[in-house]
Amino acid sequence: MFGGRRRSFLVASTAVLAALYAVLGLVPISRLVGISSFITLREAISPLIGVILGPLGGVAVVIGVVLDFGLGRPVVFLGLDFLIDLAAVITAGLAFTGRRKSAVLFSGALILIFLVGPSSAWLVDVGSVPVPFVWMHAASVVILAAALYLESSRRIQRLSWVFVGSVVFASTMAGHIMGGILTEYVYLSQGILFGAGSVGAYWSTVFFLYPAERVFLTLAGTAVALPVLRALSRRQQSGAAPELPAC
Repeated sequence: MFGGRRRSFLVASTAVLAALYAVLGLVPISRLVGISSFITLREAISPLIGVILGPLGGVAVVIGVVLDFGLGRPVVFLGLDFLIDLAAVITAGLAFTGRRKSAVLFSGALILIFLVGPSSAWLVDVGSVPVPFVWMHAASVVILAAALYLESSRRIQRLSWVFVGSVVFASTMAGHIMGGILTEYVYLSQGILFGAGSVGAYWSTVFFLYPAERVFLTLAGTAVALPVLRALSRRQQSGAAPELPAC
């Protein structure tokens, strides 16, 4: 059970992060392909929520999504919109609470769920060369596994940009593949192709757009997470703040 001070920290942090997440959810950075909605800046802080609160930080995401619906953001995935950033929170939360195998397995499982879906894309032609649609997602899992190994063997520091950046990257890609899973089952498997000539044409469009979008979110998420985590670490060392929860 959490002590009183830590419980207060969790409640206060959840409230603050949920409010920040909701506000950033109204700041668009990229339009969803074929859908009347946007990817927003809230995706840049979802890994940070997981790092601070652990996997249970998903509560802040659910609250933030409900607040955004109340503020007029459209429902895109039958009310399951929170699952996208929940995947990112869980990935980051598992990685930062020492559940290394679970973090890697969770991220890998999401990729497999996408690939076995009825409307998934395995390969996309880049010129005459077929490239796996999930190449960047798979790379993020490998990078996460390497970073977790290096951190566990004390070759890199937990609060180094290498480790934090690797966790944010994997979390961001986990959120993206979850979005792909929802798109498959809510829209594409129902024959809704957003004007694309085929399912393959839809995924091909997404394929050429998502790398730049995910790189931006990784850089932004790392730039936000690093100073916040280092500040919290200094406060913990001085006794001004309770230890971050190991959920």
